[in-house]
Amino acid sequence: MYNSRIKKLQERLIKDNLKAYIIRSGDPHLSEYVADRYKAERLFYCPFTGSNGTLLITRDSAYLYTDGRYFIQAEKELEGTIIQLVKENTPGVLPIQDFIRTNGLYPLGMNISLFSNNELSKFQRDKESVFDVDYSVLIPNIPQLPLDTIWQVSDTLLSDTIHERVNKVLEQIKKVGADCTLISSLDDVAYILGCRGNDIQYTPVFYSFLYLDIYGNIDLFIDPRKLPDSFYLKINYHPYDKLLSFIEERENNLFSIDPERTNARLVRKIKNKVFQTSPAFINKSVKGPVEIRKSKEAQAHDALKFVKLQKFIDDNFASGTLDEYTIARYIDKLREDDYKCFSNSFQTIVGIDSNSAMMHYAPSPEGSRKVTDKTQVILVDSGGHYYGGTTDITRTFIVNPNPLREIVNDYTLTLKSNIALSKVVFQEGCTGQSLDLAARSIMWNKGLDYKCGTGHGVGYMLCVHEGPVSFRFTPGPSERDAILKPGHIITDEPGVYKEGRYGIRLENELLVRNAFKLETPEEQKQVQGTFFSFETITYVPFDIRGINISLLTDEELEIINKYHERVCNILLPLCDSPELASYLRKITIKLTR
Repeated sequence: MYNSRIKKLQERLIKDNLKAYIIRSGDPHLSEYVADRYKAERLFYCPFTGSNGTLLITRDSAYLYTDGRYFIQAEKELEGTIIQLVKENTPGVLPIQDFIRTNGLYPLGMNISLFSNNELSKFQRDKESVFDVDYSVLIPNIPQLPLDTIWQVSDTLLSDTIHERVNKVLEQIKKVGADCTLISSLDDVAYILGCRGNDIQYTPVFYSFLYLDIYGNIDLFIDPRKLPDSFYLKINYHPYDKLLSFIEERENNLFSIDPERTNARLVRKIKNKVFQTSPAFINKSVKGPVEIRKSKEAQAHDALKFVKLQKFIDDNFASGTLDEYTIARYIDKLREDDYKCFSNSFQTIVGIDSNSAMMHYAPSPEGSRKVTDKTQVILVDSGGHYYGGTTDITRTFIVNPNPLREIVNDYTLTLKSNIALSKVVFQEGCTGQSLDLAARSIMWNKGLDYKCGTGHGVGYMLCVHEGPVSFRFTPGPSERDAILKPGHIITDEPGVYKEGRYGIRLENELLVRNAFKLETPEEQKQVQGTFFSFETITYVPFDIRGINISLLTDEELEIINKYHERVCNILLPLCDSPELASYLRKITIKLTR
């Protein structure tokens, strides 16, 4: 099926005098996750279901480019097709742009509305080398965009008002001489307006564009059917598809445009522009006091669900009734029954043994692996959107009464990496690239590595993956200058992945905070600069069955014990039964040599 579809597309390339065509599952807002409408083209030609994948079709070949999270999954899903897997960011592998240049794959066709202005420039050999082509019109039964009504976030859940958020953006665009800005990133629009939607599964955003100018105009471009009957925002509304004509009418305005977060087709339409990283993108990542307080509350509620999940697995391990999908549904149902939670923050990942080596493996009702008496590990990566926070937590449960020594050692190694990063004290000016080595060097010293970043920023009732901050030693363009600041929330998730055998990941969320309380002039003199540290705001026990105490330093052992004591103190008041409270005390017991 896929091969014959690719063949027809290749015939179309020859007819249109193109040497190659790029298919990306992306949208005109450059979102990481997209509505079904924007997944359809890639899924029509390719069985790979991961979120990050770019298909390159030439006249005689087909290639799928994806990152290390999906290598194992992609190899399985591409079996039987003519599509060749290209493993991005691995030694000897050319980036897709360099591959195209090296092989002279011009004229090149691509829907440039799915690429940022900066990305497009990397594909171009000259002005005539890339053609703005959209072959998605050839796909039958393309889904329509969702029409769910948007909703307002309660003022009690936000540290500032819409006017304060707008004014912060305007103050920053004035610094580059601009008098207006176009915001196209969906989470930036949602952040500024203090609204949320349901257009993308697990990501509470809504398809729209936002225009702001220094004269007080706020213009939202959105399908009017998404607006509530009585909407509180006193701003200007326009149909979603009227943006281009609106821009043309303001051709004399000087626009502040983010070249990394604005699609190339839009950038071409704007005559007068100055490039600037989106102020909303930067501002949104720094959580205020209300967001920090509510995020900690959400973390506690979600942590209790993980404790219930671990108890559920332990209670039913030998029953023969557990499988990956059942486990995923259990924790999903806990969130569905919690009125404080309005959605999962991503599809729950549950992998047993070899499936846990696939970083983003999500089970389905059919073919889900069962728990047996030989099962060694169960990896669960899951999170929720709460009215007041977003969570992303991974725990690997060591369920076998007689775990393999290698698994226990690798679990302990992963825990050591997690701790190493969480206890870092760093000076103002550091980026995530500066600190990634704290976790990764623990693995490198054993000849191991995980083919992904160590951590990513987390949104507030928004995208579970939020820039600009991250922990990775090869950051993207927006991450290179992403200085860590108090109020950033970022994950700490090292792991060990052994293909065909097992995977182990331990993920906590960290809050950047001031490292020292300098209360007197004398104390201030002793510190040479401004220093920050992390507060762990995930409150889920580690599985003590996977810890080899002999591999821990005294400091690491003390950190684990203090963490478990804190977890127990936070979660005990939330336990809804004596049995759960007793189980919590059991799995957070103090470890001794």
